[in-house]
Amino acid sequence: MKRHDRGRATVRSDHGDGGGGDDGRDGAPAVLLRGAGKTYGGGRAEVRALREVDLEVRRGEFVVLLGPSGSGKTTLLNLIGGIEPATAGAVIAAGRDISGLDEDARTAYRRDTVGFVFQFFNLVPSLTALENVRLVAELTGRGDRERSAAALEAVGLAGRAGHFPARLSGGEQQRVAIARAIAKDPELLLCDEPTGALDLETGRGVLRVLQDLNGRGRTVMVVTHNAAIAAIAHRVVRMRSGRIAEVTTTAAPAPAEEVTW
Repeated sequence: MKRHDRGRATVRSDHGDGGGGDDGRDGAPAVLLRGAGKTYGGGRAEVRALREVDLEVRRGEFVVLLGPSGSGKTTLLNLIGGIEPATAGAVIAAGRDISGLDEDARTAYRRDTVGFVFQFFNLVPSLTALENVRLVAELTGRGDRERSAAALEAVGLAGRAGHFPARLSGGEQQRVAIARAIAKDPELLLCDEPTGALDLETGRGVLRVLQDLNGRGRTVMVVTHNAAIAAIAHRVVRMRSGRIAEVTTTAAPAPAEEVTW
């Protein structure tokens, strides 16, 4: 395996294991995939969306999954999040192989272990920002008002707790969605195109929140087609045709305020 410097990053392009190396994040990995694959359909209709993926994500790491539409990045995130099961290999998260769980167990895993943030905010329009956060937090049995209020404060929206979504900007709505995800104190924060519907300045604000949360020890994974966002990650996993094509390790992640597109 060869490593070579490219500016601020060390690039690994062996098309294999995305783990390895000690960057100061000790202990068991947050996520470990070994030969993970996902196939839809069968026969002539068979589609192999993900092929023999090996990847290790360390606790407290900020990882960006980058690639064009159809490259497998969202499928990979869905397997890690327990949204759907792998059809091959192992997906280990929170210390257990979730690829073999039944639907009830996967539901419990999603509820208790993972926070999700999507491109579209999916807020309930008839509920205030605080009520939207509490709605999800209560599903975990951790829905007390103080926890939900603290989550809004963590994303800089303590002063907007009583506002309905229609009174919030796009960036504020996305931050409510992030607060909703972190109110249950998840081990993993999984984000699928979290800035896709936002302009540059608003998107920077959302990325800043994600960086801040990562700085407090949360493991963050972000799926995006926007290559500029790669600058803020500890590592960038580039996907192509259902496989990991390249993994780039960043020596000094850029602050969100420096990202431009």
